[in-house]
Order: sequence, then C-alpha cells, then structure tokens
Amino acid sequence: MKKGLSSHVLKVMSLFSGLQMLNIVCSVVKMKLVALWLHASGVGLFGIYQSVIDNISTFSELGIRQSAVREAACASGRSRMAVVAGVVRRWSLLAGLLGAVVMMGASPFLGKWFFGSYGACWGFMLLAAAMVFNSLVGGEQALLQGSARLRQLARSNLWGTLSGLALSVPLFYYCGATGVVLSIMAYAAAMYVCVRVYRLRTPKPSPAVGLGQLWHEGRGFIRLGVYMALASFVTATAHTVFIGIINHYWGTGDVGYIQAGDTVLVRYVGLVFTAIGMEFYPRLASVRDYPRRTSLFVNHEITLLLLLLVPLLLLFLLLREPVVRLLYTSDFLVILPFISWGVVGSIPKAVSWCMAYTIIARGDGRIYVLTEGLDAVLSVPLCVFAYARWGFAGLGAAYIAWYILYAAIVGAVYYRRYGLRLTVSTWRLILVAVIVCVSGLLAVDTLPLYVAAPLLVLSGCCFLPPLRRMLKR
Repeated sequence: MKKGLSSHVLKVMSLFSGLQMLNIVCSVVKMKLVALWLHASGVGLFGIYQSVIDNISTFSELGIRQSAVREAACASGRSRMAVVAGVVRRWSLLAGLLGAVVMMGASPFLGKWFFGSYGACWGFMLLAAAMVFNSLVGGEQALLQGSARLRQLARSNLWGTLSGLALSVPLFYYCGATGVVLSIMAYAAAMYVCVRVYRLRTPKPSPAVGLGQLWHEGRGFIRLGVYMALASFVTATAHTVFIGIINHYWGTGDVGYIQAGDTVLVRYVGLVFTAIGMEFYPRLASVRDYPRRTSLFVNHEITLLLLLLVPLLLLFLLLREPVVRLLYTSDFLVILPFISWGVVGSIPKAVSWCMAYTIIARGDGRIYVLTEGLDAVLSVPLCVFAYARWGFAGLGAAYIAWYILYAAIVGAVYYRRYGLRLTVSTWRLILVAVIVCVSGLLAVDTLPLYVAAPLLVLSGCCFLPPLRRMLKR
C-alpha cells in the first residue's frame, strides 16, 4: 500500500468536509436573506426553480459528473488524458444543451403548472443557461477528481460558492422576486468561471476528436452515467413515496420532523462519507482490474472510516440535544430517538458504502441499478411498518435494519460476483464498532449524564491509538 495513504485520505476528508460545511453555511445565509427580503414567497420560488433544475438535470446531464471520474482515473499518460478530457468536455456541452432545450420546451407547461399561467414561463426559459453552465461545471469537476487534482477542485468550489453568494445578495435586495432566477444563473456562471480557472490543463489531442471517436470514447461512461442517473431516480422516487405515505396517514407535521431527522443523518453525518469518496472512488477505479489491490483498498477504507466515525458518533450522541436545538427548535426534540438509533446505522452504512463503490468503479451499471433498486423497494415498507409500530425510535431502528440489508445486498455482489473478501480484522472492527455505538446509545438513554459522558469519552478515545498507528504507516 502506498506510504502515507491513511494520512492522505484524512487530509482530503478534512479539506472537503470543511468545504461542505462552508457550502451549508452559504446556503443557510442565502435562504435567510431570501426569507428576510422576499418572505415566504421568495423561499417558495427558490424551491420551485431549484427542484425543476434538479429533476431535469438528473437525466439530461447523463450522469457525467460521476461516471466520467472513472474514465479520467483510468487514463494513463498525457496523450490519453487529453483525449478523455476532450471527449468529456464535448459530452458535457451536449448534455447541457439537451437540458437547456428540455427546459425551454417545457417552460410554458411548467409556468402553467406552478403559477397558473403560460405567460409565467420566462423564469424557466432563463434557467436554460444555468443548465448549460451546470453541465459544463460537472464535466470539469469530474476531470479534476478523476485525475486527483483535488486541491484545484476544492479551490474552484470554494471560490465559486463565495462568488455565487456575493453576486446573489444584491440581486435579492434590488431585483425582488426576479432576483431568485437571476441568482441561480449568477451562481451557475460563477461556478463555471472558477472551475475554468482551475480546470485540468491538457494538450490538444492530435488528431482532433471527431464525431466517430466522440461516440466511441464516450459511450462507455455515458452508459454508466445513465445507469447511475436511473439509480438516483429510483432512490428519490422511493423516498417520495415514503414521504407521501407519512403525509397521508400521519400528517404534514410528521413529514417535517422526519425530513429534519433525515437531514441530520444524511447531510450532516454524511459529510464524512462524501468527503472520503472524493479520493476513494477514483483511486478504486484506477485499480479496477487488480482484485487484490481492490480488496486491499476497500478493507483499508472501511477500517479508516470506522476508526474516524465511532468517536464522532459517540460525541454526537452526547451532544444530540443541543445539536437539535441549534439546528431547529425545541419542538424538534421529538426526533431524538430517530437520529440516535439512526446514527448507529452509520456503521453498516460505512461498510456497504465502501463495497458499493467497487460496482461503479468497475463500470457495472446494470448491477448498480439492481442493487440500488432492490434497496429502495425494501426501504419503503420497512420504514413505514417500523414508524407505524414504534414511532420515531422504530424509524431509527429501521434505518439500522435498512443499511444492514443494503450491506448484505452489496456484499453478495462483492463476494459472489467479484470474488473479493473482507479480512478477519475488518470484521472484528465492524463488530466492535457496533457494540460500542449501541452500548453508548443505551448508556446515554439510561444513565445520568455525569456517568454516561465519561464512559462515551473513554470508549471514543480507545479508537484513537489504532487510528494514530494507521496514520503513521
């Protein structure tokens, strides 16, 4: 294994975790200003326009942001990388134009659907430009990530986010409701300008990439991207169905509580997963044809992730009440059982997450859709039943069972299809992590805080020596 790999992964995780926190802060500031100056209608407009962009982009961008990372990671030599970069950039432009055409074509119907008038289509038509910018940004980010230019990727995101916020503030203040559309366009343009500054520099391919080569070189990652987009659509649909059932039988208030808890578990706790994935995915793709190295990297990633996660999860369990009060209000303390049991589900989630990256690193799109689809189908009845029977605590326990089932599904592919294995030491660490987190949760729920706090702190500290040893290798 490459010397200093654990230390490198930790640096990348720190870099992108901080960047994601900045993105969250900027998003909060932006929505606070919208609510202050444009009131609830402005927030609603922002949600409508952004949801339309997200839904159309899911398919129009062809999953290039994720699938092209694998293509760039597998490129060897400057000449090959030049060809890959040219192909990815052209496909990104084509995907962006496709999204713009769809947005403009659907704009009269979207105006009628959301605002009751065909004449309200102008806002959606203006957003066609944002579709092009977003697609081009995705292509450039994929090239930077796949070629391990992670600092350049982080800097482009940093300056793009700050520039987008700086441009949005005067638009909200001076342009009123019109500023919502203009701010989305300004943010997309700012991100594109910044990613252009830091983009991957490659020589022009010789000979130039023609239409035939564009199709031949791009069809592999486009096919994988479509599969990944389909998997995302299936997952989003399952979540929508679940929320619809909760809203129908229990009411909008329960939906709000569940959405808040889900945000804590997925967006905030998930910062660690997303940050490590920035480095792990391209590294795994680069060794996709070497089973022993793939197995070595997966076991290393699970070990490092669990050694980092368990102390953080124990700290979260100790601070869960002030965290909820800080993020929401005291009314949301009812979700404490949900997020408390849900964070324990981060252990099987970490294991399944690392194994699942093997599927997309190998370009196995159909299997990826199958695993994600099966996971989505199982999640809805499981969560509905648990919530109906045991409330928020049951929903948290359902998250644990859900991630265990997903780990079993992905593990079957990992073991049977690819012939890969987790080591005995990895299994031992998984078992210890589960026992420690469950024990910590029971201690917080049943013991006085002055007794539970030292126990959890001591348990978390036990994971620091092995983590320190990993970082020194």
